[in-house]
Amino acid sequence: MTRYYTFGPAAAAIAAILIGAACRPSGPRVFFVQPQDGATVKSPVKLEFGAQDFTIAAVPQGTVTETRPSLGHYHIGVDADCLPPGTAIPRASPWVHFGDGKNVIDMQLPAGTHKLSLQVGDDLHRTIEGLCSTISVNVTE
Repeated sequence: MTRYYTFGPAAAAIAAILIGAACRPSGPRVFFVQPQDGATVKSPVKLEFGAQDFTIAAVPQGTVTETRPSLGHYHIGVDADCLPPGTAIPRASPWVHFGDGKNVIDMQLPAGTHKLSLQVGDDLHRTIEGLCSTISVNVTE
């Protein structure tokens, strides 16, 4: 004998939440809140980024000689790839540092397709394994 069951909208919503949670990567990661990968945008481009399971904080004032565990800050590389773990992120183009702990910028970009790499660095601006994300955007005039 075959039995058929029907589930209401609440059960479907719970199932969608559970499936969505199972598909999210676990552990620390960084991501672009906006724009989305492949988006067509106008300059200045509003960039907003976030972190999951990792604390973003401003770099301490003064001379920094040691890093604080499990803390870092954002860097954006324009038309740049993610750097290998432990690499010092250059304090020059194409990298923009967010040592103040901020996560938003309106960035002027010329028309065309651009690769944007979001990478977290520690207090000494060294990259942290697994904390880089890259998207592409098409900037129109």
